Parts: sequence; C-alpha cells; structure tokens
Amino acid sequence: MKILSVRIDEEEDKELDSIAKRMKTDKSTAARKAIELGIKQLKRIEALENIRLRKWTIWKAAQYCEESYRSFLRILREENIPFPLSSEELTRELNESCNK
Repeated sequence: MKILSVRIDEEEDKELDSIAKRMKTDKSTAARKAIELGIKQLKRIEALENIRLRKWTIWKAAQYCEESYRSFLRILREENIPFPLSSEELTRELNESCNK
C-alpha cells in the first residue's frame, strides 16, 4: 500500500471518527472505505455524463464502472437518463458487445 497524506477540516475528522466507531474499525480503514466509495461514485458520475453527451456507449460506461451491462441499464433508469440509442449507436453497442 502507498501512504497518502491529506488535509481535512475538523468536522470531516469528527465525522470520520464517528463512522469508524460505528463500523467498529480504525479511522484509517474508514477513510480507505470512504475513498473507495468516493472513487466509485466519481467514476459513475463521469460515465453518466459521457453517456448524456453521447461520447460513450453504455458498454464502455459499464466496463469503466466495473458494472455489468444490465446493472448499468438499471443505473440509467435510476438516474432518469433515457436509453441513448440512435441506429448508429445501436450498431456501436452491438459491435462492442460482440467483441467481448
């Protein structure tokens, strides 16, 4: 593992302590879990934005987020993002799925 040094304000430090106690773990483990979840959420936001902008296919976004295609379709529904397929995009989706 690598060591990362970050500065957080007192309120975040108190919150991290509180979370660690509820998780019955140490603050470092709680911080690593928070970073892991934050990275996953940031990647999801990036992927959804790229789908909205029609830069990425659903397959590419799902792969980037380490999700299955079906689970990513569920995420699109949850986020009220319409299924973004024109005939060209459908062809791209099919080509990407066949190349797996």
